[in-house]
Amino acid sequence: MNSERRNNIRLKPGEVTFVAMRPEFFKLGKLLDISSNGLSFNYLAPGLFSKEDNKNKYSLDVDIFTSSNMYYLSGIPCKIIYDNEINKKTPSLVDLEYRQCGLQFIKLSGKFINRLNLFLSRHAVNSLNKNVNQQAV
Repeated sequence: MNSERRNNIRLKPGEVTFVAMRPEFFKLGKLLDISSNGLSFNYLAPGLFSKEDNKNKYSLDVDIFTSSNMYYLSGIPCKIIYDNEINKKTPSLVDLEYRQCGLQFIKLSGKFINRLNLFLSRHAVNSLNKNVNQQAV
């Protein structure tokens, strides 16, 4: 049986939100869920995705930004926990594969923690589809 290792509840973005890996921004995708400890996102990659690209790097930075330009946080230090292919059909003329990547935030400074908490309170929703900062009536 696979037990859940997360200590914090993952929240869904309240609007379309993107994640981009630095420095080359070669992985850019849509945020699936986020907590104060990490996030997951989907992205498209070339069909001949190299195993070297999937190695657990000691650290990397990502940017998080919303489609409405209401939020942008750059250079969040992370490490890759997983980066897996998703069995999803892509157009046959394009050699791309869908992937899902999970990141763990590491060594966050007070500045990043404050900005991340701002995102969670203003731009994330819980599983009941209510803003995190709204109280039940």
